[in-house]
Amino acid sequence: MANPIPISIPRNTANDDVVRILVWKTPSGASVEKDQLICEVETSKAVLEIYAPANGVLTYTAREGTDVPVGATICTVFPEGLEQEASSQRPDAPLAGPETARLSAAARAEAARLGIDISSFPTGMLIRQSDVIRRLGKGPQSGRIPQAVTTGGVPIRWEDLQRGKVLEGRLLQRGKAIAVRSSVTSVCRAAPLIARLEDVGLTGSIQPVIIYEAARLMQKYPVFNAIYDEGRIGLYGQVNVGWALDGGHGLVVPVIPAANQKSLQEIAEFMDRQLEAYLENTLTGPELAGATFTVTDLSGYGTSFFDPLIIPGQSAILGIGKGPDYEGQSAVYLILAFDHQVTEGKKAAQFLQDLRERLAGYASSASAGQTDRCCMM
Repeated sequence: MANPIPISIPRNTANDDVVRILVWKTPSGASVEKDQLICEVETSKAVLEIYAPANGVLTYTAREGTDVPVGATICTVFPEGLEQEASSQRPDAPLAGPETARLSAAARAEAARLGIDISSFPTGMLIRQSDVIRRLGKGPQSGRIPQAVTTGGVPIRWEDLQRGKVLEGRLLQRGKAIAVRSSVTSVCRAAPLIARLEDVGLTGSIQPVIIYEAARLMQKYPVFNAIYDEGRIGLYGQVNVGWALDGGHGLVVPVIPAANQKSLQEIAEFMDRQLEAYLENTLTGPELAGATFTVTDLSGYGTSFFDPLIIPGQSAILGIGKGPDYEGQSAVYLILAFDHQVTEGKKAAQFLQDLRERLAGYASSASAGQTDRCCMM
Protein backbone atom coordinates (compact mmCIF):
# COMPACT_ATOMS: atom_id res chain seq x y z
CA MET A 1 0.00 0.00 0.00
CA ALA A 2 1.26 3.47 -0.84
CA ASN A 3 2.39 5.78 1.95
CA PRO A 4 1.12 9.30 2.68
CA ILE A 5 2.96 11.95 0.66
CA PRO A 6 3.99 15.03 2.66
CA ILE A 7 4.38 18.26 0.69
CA SER A 8 6.88 20.90 1.81
CA ILE A 9 8.59 23.99 0.40
CA PRO A 10 12.18 23.02 -0.46
CA ARG A 11 14.85 25.60 0.31
CA ASN A 12 16.11 25.66 -3.26
CA THR A 13 12.86 27.27 -4.45
CA ALA A 14 13.53 30.60 -2.71
CA ASN A 15 16.03 32.49 -0.62
CA ASP A 16 13.57 32.95 2.23
CA ASP A 17 13.42 31.43 5.70
CA VAL A 18 9.62 31.44 5.61
CA VAL A 19 6.86 31.52 3.01
CA ARG A 20 3.26 32.62 3.41
CA ILE A 21 0.27 30.49 2.48
CA LEU A 22 -1.90 32.75 0.36
CA VAL A 23 -4.81 30.52 -0.59
CA TRP A 24 -5.82 26.88 -0.57
CA LYS A 25 -7.39 25.97 -3.90
CA THR A 26 -8.89 22.73 -2.53
CA PRO A 27 -10.61 22.18 0.85
CA SER A 28 -8.87 19.98 3.38
CA GLY A 29 -10.27 16.46 3.14
CA ALA A 30 -11.18 16.77 -0.54
CA SER A 31 -10.01 14.42 -3.28
CA VAL A 32 -7.35 15.72 -5.66
CA GLU A 33 -5.84 14.48 -8.89
CA LYS A 34 -2.16 14.40 -9.80
CA ASP A 35 -0.86 17.79 -11.02
CA GLN A 36 -3.96 19.58 -9.69
CA LEU A 37 -3.26 23.06 -8.26
CA ILE A 38 -3.83 22.84 -4.52
CA CYS A 39 -2.13 25.89 -3.01
CA GLU A 40 -0.44 29.22 -3.67
CA VAL A 41 2.37 30.42 -1.41
CA GLU A 42 4.19 33.74 -1.42
CA THR A 43 7.96 34.12 -1.31
CA SER A 44 9.86 37.40 -1.29
CA LYS A 45 10.05 37.34 -5.09
CA ALA A 46 7.07 35.47 -6.47
CA VAL A 47 3.88 33.53 -5.90
CA LEU A 48 4.68 29.82 -5.99
CA GLU A 49 2.04 27.32 -7.10
CA ILE A 50 1.91 23.93 -5.37
CA TYR A 51 0.51 20.96 -7.28
CA ALA A 52 -0.61 17.56 -6.06
CA PRO A 53 2.10 14.92 -6.62
CA ALA A 54 -0.43 12.08 -6.94
CA ASN A 55 -4.12 11.19 -6.80
CA GLY A 56 -5.54 11.01 -3.29
CA VAL A 57 -7.09 12.94 -0.41
CA LEU A 58 -5.55 16.25 0.62
CA THR A 59 -5.29 17.29 4.27
CA TYR A 60 -3.76 20.38 5.81
CA THR A 61 -3.86 22.36 9.03
CA ALA A 62 -1.95 25.54 8.14
CA ARG A 63 -4.30 28.46 7.73
CA GLU A 64 -4.38 30.91 4.83
CA GLY A 65 -2.23 33.93 5.62
CA THR A 66 0.08 31.92 7.88
CA ASP A 67 3.88 32.07 7.59
CA VAL A 68 5.48 28.63 7.58
CA PRO A 69 9.20 27.78 7.70
CA VAL A 70 10.88 26.69 4.47
CA GLY A 71 11.19 22.90 4.58
CA ALA A 72 8.17 22.41 6.84
CA THR A 73 5.31 20.17 5.73
CA ILE A 74 2.34 22.28 4.66
CA CYS A 75 -0.03 19.46 3.67
CA THR A 76 -0.24 15.74 2.97
CA VAL A 77 -1.77 13.71 0.14
CA PHE A 78 -3.11 10.30 1.15
CA PRO A 79 -3.22 7.95 -1.87
CA GLU A 80 -6.14 5.64 -2.57
CA GLY A 81 -6.65 3.17 0.26
CA LEU A 82 -5.65 5.59 3.00
CA GLU A 83 -8.92 7.57 3.12
CA GLN A 84 -9.58 6.52 6.72
CA GLU A 85 -6.16 7.76 7.83
CA ALA A 86 -6.77 11.03 5.97
CA SER A 87 -10.11 11.49 7.73
CA SER A 88 -8.45 11.11 11.11
CA GLN A 89 -6.18 14.06 10.32
CA ARG A 90 -8.89 16.28 8.85
CA PRO A 91 -9.63 19.37 10.96
CA ASP A 92 -13.04 19.34 12.67
CA ALA A 93 -13.90 22.86 11.50
CA PRO A 94 -13.19 24.64 8.22
CA LEU A 95 -9.94 26.55 8.27
CA ALA A 96 -10.17 30.30 8.17
CA GLY A 97 -7.62 33.04 8.48
CA PRO A 98 -5.24 32.93 11.44
CA GLU A 99 -6.78 34.13 14.68
CA THR A 100 -3.84 36.14 15.99
CA ALA A 101 -0.50 37.43 14.87
CA ARG A 102 2.55 35.30 15.61
CA LEU A 103 5.23 37.10 17.60
CA SER A 104 8.86 36.10 17.93
CA ALA A 105 10.11 35.66 21.49
CA ALA A 106 11.92 39.02 21.35
CA ALA A 107 8.82 40.72 19.92
CA ARG A 108 6.57 39.26 22.61
CA ALA A 109 8.95 40.40 25.34
CA GLU A 110 9.19 43.89 23.81
CA ALA A 111 5.41 44.16 23.52
CA ALA A 112 5.01 43.18 27.18
CA ARG A 113 7.66 45.70 28.27
CA LEU A 114 6.03 48.54 26.36
CA GLY A 115 2.47 47.56 27.23
CA ILE A 116 1.37 46.94 23.63
CA ASP A 117 -1.63 44.67 23.08
CA ILE A 118 -0.52 41.93 20.69
CA SER A 119 -4.07 41.61 19.35
CA SER A 120 -3.56 45.02 17.74
CA PHE A 121 -1.22 43.50 15.15
CA PRO A 122 -2.60 42.19 11.84
CA THR A 123 -3.44 38.50 11.94
CA GLY A 124 -1.47 36.02 9.91
CA MET A 125 1.85 37.83 10.25
CA LEU A 126 5.13 36.96 11.89
CA ILE A 127 5.87 39.98 14.10
CA ARG A 128 9.48 40.75 15.00
CA GLN A 129 10.91 43.06 17.66
CA SER A 130 11.47 45.82 15.08
CA ASP A 131 7.78 45.64 14.12
CA VAL A 132 6.79 46.19 17.76
CA ILE A 133 9.08 49.21 18.09
CA ARG A 134 7.80 50.65 14.83
CA ARG A 135 4.21 50.20 15.99
CA LEU A 136 5.07 52.25 19.06
CA GLY A 137 6.36 55.04 16.86
CA LYS A 138 3.07 55.00 14.93
CA GLY A 139 0.82 54.96 18.00
CA PRO A 140 -1.34 58.10 18.31
CA GLN A 141 -0.71 58.40 22.05
CA SER A 142 2.96 57.52 21.97
CA GLY A 143 5.64 60.13 22.42
CA ARG A 144 8.46 57.65 21.93
CA ILE A 145 10.82 57.71 18.97
CA PRO A 146 10.57 54.74 16.57
CA GLN A 147 13.57 52.59 15.73
CA ALA A 148 14.38 54.75 12.68
CA VAL A 149 16.08 58.10 13.36
CA THR A 150 13.61 60.70 12.13
CA THR A 151 14.01 64.45 11.60
CA GLY A 152 12.68 66.13 14.71
CA GLY A 153 9.80 68.58 14.32
CA VAL A 154 8.88 67.45 10.79
CA PRO A 155 5.45 65.78 10.41
CA ILE A 156 5.71 62.18 9.27
CA ARG A 157 3.17 59.66 8.00
CA TRP A 158 4.05 55.98 8.43
CA GLU A 159 3.06 53.42 5.79
CA ASP A 160 3.84 49.72 5.83
CA LEU A 161 6.01 48.47 2.99
CA GLN A 162 4.83 45.60 0.85
CA ARG A 163 5.76 42.30 2.45
CA GLY A 164 7.90 41.29 -0.55
CA LYS A 165 9.97 44.46 -0.19
CA VAL A 166 10.50 43.82 3.52
CA LEU A 167 11.67 40.26 2.84
CA GLU A 168 13.95 41.50 0.05
CA GLY A 169 15.53 43.98 2.45
CA ARG A 170 16.16 41.30 5.04
CA LEU A 171 17.69 39.05 2.38
CA LEU A 172 20.12 41.75 1.22
CA GLN A 173 20.98 42.60 4.81
CA ARG A 174 22.06 39.00 5.32
CA GLY A 175 24.18 39.18 2.17
CA LYS A 176 25.81 42.39 3.37
CA ALA A 177 26.46 40.93 6.81
CA ILE A 178 28.22 37.76 5.62
CA ALA A 179 30.34 39.30 2.82
CA VAL A 180 33.39 41.54 3.01
CA ARG A 181 32.36 43.65 0.07
CA SER A 182 34.64 45.45 -2.38
CA SER A 183 34.28 46.57 -5.99
CA VAL A 184 36.11 47.63 -9.13
CA THR A 185 34.84 49.50 -12.20
CA SER A 186 35.73 49.47 -15.89
CA VAL A 187 34.30 51.07 -19.03
CA CYS A 188 33.58 49.75 -22.52
CA ARG A 189 31.86 50.98 -25.66
CA ALA A 190 28.17 50.09 -26.00
CA ALA A 191 27.59 50.59 -29.73
CA PRO A 192 29.32 47.34 -30.83
CA LEU A 193 27.19 45.39 -28.35
CA ILE A 194 23.99 46.85 -29.77
CA ALA A 195 25.24 46.06 -33.29
CA ARG A 196 25.98 42.49 -32.21
CA LEU A 197 22.40 42.02 -31.00
CA GLU A 198 21.08 43.38 -34.29
CA ASP A 199 23.47 41.05 -36.11
CA VAL A 200 21.69 38.02 -34.68
CA GLY A 201 18.25 39.52 -35.25
CA LEU A 202 17.71 40.87 -31.72
CA THR A 203 17.21 44.38 -30.40
CA GLY A 204 16.91 45.99 -27.00
CA SER A 205 19.13 45.85 -23.92
CA ILE A 206 22.86 45.10 -24.15
CA GLN A 207 22.44 42.89 -21.10
CA PRO A 208 22.26 39.57 -23.03
CA VAL A 209 25.70 40.15 -24.60
CA ILE A 210 27.26 40.98 -21.25
CA ILE A 211 25.64 37.96 -19.56
CA TYR A 212 26.78 35.75 -22.44
CA GLU A 213 30.42 36.78 -22.13
CA ALA A 214 30.52 37.02 -18.32
CA ALA A 215 29.12 33.50 -17.99
CA ARG A 216 31.88 32.11 -20.22
CA LEU A 217 34.55 33.93 -18.27
CA MET A 218 33.54 31.97 -15.16
CA GLN A 219 35.63 29.08 -16.50
CA LYS A 220 38.69 31.27 -16.05
CA TYR A 221 37.46 33.08 -12.91
CA PRO A 222 35.50 30.51 -10.88
CA VAL A 223 35.95 32.54 -7.66
CA PHE A 224 33.17 34.85 -8.87
CA ASN A 225 30.82 31.88 -9.27
CA ALA A 226 31.25 30.66 -5.73
CA ILE A 227 30.28 31.00 -2.07
CA TYR A 228 32.34 31.71 1.05
CA ASP A 229 31.81 29.74 4.25
CA GLU A 230 34.00 29.92 7.37
CA GLY A 231 37.45 29.83 5.82
CA ARG A 232 36.56 27.81 2.75
CA ILE A 233 35.23 28.54 -0.74
CA GLY A 234 32.57 26.54 -2.56
CA LEU A 235 32.94 26.60 -6.34
CA TYR A 236 29.64 26.03 -8.09
CA GLY A 237 29.57 23.34 -10.76
CA GLN A 238 27.08 25.27 -12.89
CA VAL A 239 26.90 28.92 -13.99
CA ASN A 240 23.34 30.10 -13.33
CA VAL A 241 23.07 33.83 -13.99
CA GLY A 242 20.35 35.85 -12.32
CA TRP A 243 19.39 39.17 -13.88
CA ALA A 244 17.61 41.91 -11.96
CA LEU A 245 14.28 42.88 -13.50
CA ASP A 246 11.91 45.64 -12.41
CA GLY A 247 9.27 46.53 -14.97
CA GLY A 248 6.78 48.13 -12.62
CA HIS A 249 5.57 44.99 -10.81
CA GLY A 250 8.35 44.88 -8.23
CA LEU A 251 11.95 43.72 -8.39
CA VAL A 252 12.60 40.08 -9.23
CA VAL A 253 15.72 38.18 -10.29
CA PRO A 254 14.92 35.52 -12.93
CA VAL A 255 17.64 32.92 -13.45
CA ILE A 256 19.22 31.70 -16.70
CA PRO A 257 20.42 28.18 -15.87
CA ALA A 258 23.69 26.94 -17.39
CA ALA A 259 24.17 30.33 -19.06
CA ASN A 260 27.76 29.45 -19.99
CA GLN A 261 26.43 26.67 -22.23
CA LYS A 262 23.89 28.79 -24.11
CA SER A 263 24.40 30.82 -27.27
CA LEU A 264 23.87 34.57 -27.30
CA GLN A 265 20.59 34.17 -29.14
CA GLU A 266 19.40 31.50 -26.67
CA ILE A 267 20.16 33.81 -23.74
CA ALA A 268 18.38 36.76 -25.36
CA GLU A 269 15.32 34.65 -26.17
CA PHE A 270 15.37 33.13 -22.66
CA MET A 271 15.32 36.64 -21.16
CA ASP A 272 12.49 37.71 -23.48
CA ARG A 273 10.36 34.77 -22.30
CA GLN A 274 11.07 35.59 -18.67
CA LEU A 275 10.21 39.25 -19.23
CA GLU A 276 6.89 38.23 -20.78
CA ALA A 277 6.16 35.92 -17.84
CA TYR A 278 7.04 38.74 -15.43
CA LEU A 279 4.59 41.11 -17.13
CA GLU A 280 1.90 38.43 -17.01
CA ASN A 281 2.75 37.61 -13.37
CA THR A 282 3.40 33.95 -14.22
CA LEU A 283 7.03 33.60 -13.10
CA THR A 284 7.35 30.59 -10.82
CA GLY A 285 9.58 29.97 -7.82
CA PRO A 286 12.00 27.65 -9.65
CA GLU A 287 12.57 30.35 -12.30
CA LEU A 288 13.78 32.68 -9.55
CA ALA A 289 15.99 30.19 -7.71
CA GLY A 290 19.46 28.77 -8.02
CA ALA A 291 21.43 31.81 -9.22
CA THR A 292 25.20 31.54 -8.69
CA PHE A 293 26.06 34.99 -10.13
CA THR A 294 23.92 38.07 -10.76
CA VAL A 295 23.86 40.92 -13.28
CA THR A 296 21.93 44.15 -12.70
CA ASP A 297 21.55 46.87 -15.35
CA LEU A 298 20.64 50.50 -14.54
CA SER A 299 22.17 52.02 -17.68
CA GLY A 300 18.74 52.46 -19.24
CA TYR A 301 17.81 54.85 -16.44
CA GLY A 302 20.81 57.09 -17.03
CA THR A 303 22.57 55.86 -13.88
CA SER A 304 26.36 55.74 -14.12
CA PHE A 305 27.73 54.52 -10.79
CA PHE A 306 25.83 52.57 -8.14
CA ASP A 307 26.56 50.04 -5.41
CA PRO A 308 25.32 46.52 -6.31
CA LEU A 309 24.63 44.37 -3.25
CA ILE A 310 25.86 40.78 -3.20
CA ILE A 311 23.06 38.25 -2.78
CA PRO A 312 23.44 35.54 -0.10
CA GLY A 313 24.88 32.36 -1.57
CA GLN A 314 26.99 34.25 -4.11
CA SER A 315 30.42 35.86 -4.17
CA ALA A 316 29.93 38.56 -6.81
CA ILE A 317 27.45 40.71 -8.72
CA LEU A 318 28.02 42.68 -11.94
CA GLY A 319 26.42 46.10 -12.33
CA ILE A 320 25.96 47.93 -15.64
CA GLY A 321 25.82 51.73 -15.60
CA LYS A 322 25.58 54.39 -18.31
CA GLY A 323 29.01 55.65 -19.29
CA PRO A 324 30.09 58.83 -21.10
CA ASP A 325 30.39 59.21 -24.84
CA TYR A 326 33.58 57.44 -25.91
CA GLU A 327 35.12 58.60 -29.20
CA GLY A 328 31.70 59.64 -30.42
CA GLN A 329 30.01 56.44 -29.23
CA SER A 330 28.07 55.66 -26.07
CA ALA A 331 29.78 53.58 -23.38
CA VAL A 332 28.82 51.60 -20.29
CA TYR A 333 30.45 51.21 -16.89
CA LEU A 334 30.98 47.66 -15.64
CA ILE A 335 30.92 47.49 -11.82
CA LEU A 336 31.97 44.23 -10.22
CA ALA A 337 31.15 43.96 -6.51
CA PHE A 338 32.78 40.91 -4.94
CA ASP A 339 33.39 39.22 -1.60
CA HIS A 340 36.94 40.07 -0.51
CA GLN A 341 36.98 36.87 1.54
CA VAL A 342 37.32 34.74 -1.62
CA THR A 343 39.57 36.91 -3.82
CA GLU A 344 41.12 40.35 -4.21
CA GLY A 345 40.83 43.52 -6.26
CA LYS A 346 43.53 42.49 -8.72
CA LYS A 347 41.58 39.39 -9.74
CA ALA A 348 38.41 41.44 -10.10
CA ALA A 349 40.25 43.98 -12.27
CA GLN A 350 41.57 41.16 -14.47
CA PHE A 351 38.06 39.76 -14.86
CA LEU A 352 36.74 43.13 -15.97
CA GLN A 353 39.69 43.66 -18.31
CA ASP A 354 39.01 40.33 -20.01
CA LEU A 355 35.29 41.05 -20.16
CA ARG A 356 35.88 44.51 -21.63
CA GLU A 357 38.25 43.15 -24.28
CA ARG A 358 35.78 40.45 -25.27
CA LEU A 359 32.96 42.97 -25.52
CA ALA A 360 35.12 45.41 -27.49
CA GLY A 361 35.92 42.59 -29.90
CA TYR A 362 32.36 42.66 -31.22
CA ALA A 363 33.22 45.68 -33.37
CA SER A 364 35.39 43.45 -35.56
CA SER A 365 33.83 40.03 -34.96
CA ALA A 366 30.41 41.15 -36.17
CA SER A 367 31.80 42.31 -39.50
CA ALA A 368 33.84 39.14 -39.84
CA GLY A 369 30.76 36.99 -39.27
CA GLN A 370 32.19 35.39 -36.12
CA THR A 371 29.55 33.89 -33.82
CA ASP A 372 29.84 32.16 -30.45
CA ARG A 373 33.23 32.05 -28.84
CA CYS A 374 34.44 30.19 -25.77
CA CYS A 375 36.66 31.55 -23.04
CA MET A 376 39.73 29.37 -22.58
CA MET A 377 41.96 29.05 -19.53
